[in-house]
Amino acid sequence: MTHAPAEGKILATPHESTEVMAMQEIEDIRARLEAVPLDADALPEMLAAALDAFGVLLGCCRDSEERSVELFATFAFAALAAAEGRHVLLTAPSLPPAQRLVIKHEACVQADLEVIADALAGLAGAIRTHLVSAARRAQDPGDHAACRDAAREAARVHELLARSG
Repeated sequence: MTHAPAEGKILATPHESTEVMAMQEIEDIRARLEAVPLDADALPEMLAAALDAFGVLLGCCRDSEERSVELFATFAFAALAAAEGRHVLLTAPSLPPAQRLVIKHEACVQADLEVIADALAGLAGAIRTHLVSAARRAQDPGDHAACRDAAREAARVHELLARSG
């Protein structure tokens, strides 16, 4: 709900502000992921961006789990796949050491869980696409396996959260 002060400006309630921040975080991490060049020299940067993107997926799915009885299992299984994808990427030899730290994300509060599911499905699809490409370019077998396996987990998140039909 918004409130219009005497000056005619629209102010967001704290809840709406948090919703905007969560959606912005998803958009920002997706833009960061998609901005990484598609060449072998950019593999460490791609791994770091994908790791952070999995962190956003994991946090938002966990935050959304208990908000709907109907969607609990969907978000819980998506969180599990996101956690596994993140775990797999942590094994990539080319992942910069500083990226191995856990990054806290903004609380993912969105009134409409279908909106957040759509945004997260889109992010998961982007992660998958970029990791499949990174796996093809990876010179190190450990990087190749990590990208391939993490891409599979991103595909699972996408399948779980994407609307069918």
